[in-house]
Amino acid sequence: MSLPIQQVDENDRPIGSTTKQEAWDNGHIHRIVRIMLEDGQGNVLLQHRDPAKDIFPDCWDNSSAGHVDAGEDYDEAAARELREELGVTNVPLEVLGTYRSDETWKGHRFNRFTRCYRATISGTPDPQEPGKIDGVRWFALHQIKALVRDHPDQVSDGLRQVVEKYY
Repeated sequence: MSLPIQQVDENDRPIGSTTKQEAWDNGHIHRIVRIMLEDGQGNVLLQHRDPAKDIFPDCWDNSSAGHVDAGEDYDEAAARELREELGVTNVPLEVLGTYRSDETWKGHRFNRFTRCYRATISGTPDPQEPGKIDGVRWFALHQIKALVRDHPDQVSDGLRQVVEKYY
């Protein structure tokens, strides 16, 4: 059972809570965080989504990503997602930017504000959530750009958006 997520208005001001499913079904505006982990040598860590996931199964995604829970702010959600998904804690996060998107994928409407972060780490973290992430891998930036360009069916919408906007 997932926690309610933060619902916001057109100006990204909190107005209540909703479930992910209600947001996807009804187009409620909500918040997402996306984190790109870099190694300081031009490589970016991507996570591979489990084939059983309901949204973008078997696709490459940002290093870490997730919904902002009701009552949480972007920074709290980013730190929580890194800890829950990859076991990464206490890394300084740099905000790359916040953007609005409204797209539909297989009947799910993703009407949201996304705040993207970047951090530099050493070593390769281990996925902490079996059934959600089935692996991680370092990619050179040119490989990620080629993946997004040449194989859009193998990447999440969020990875595509972040690469197009910030990389």
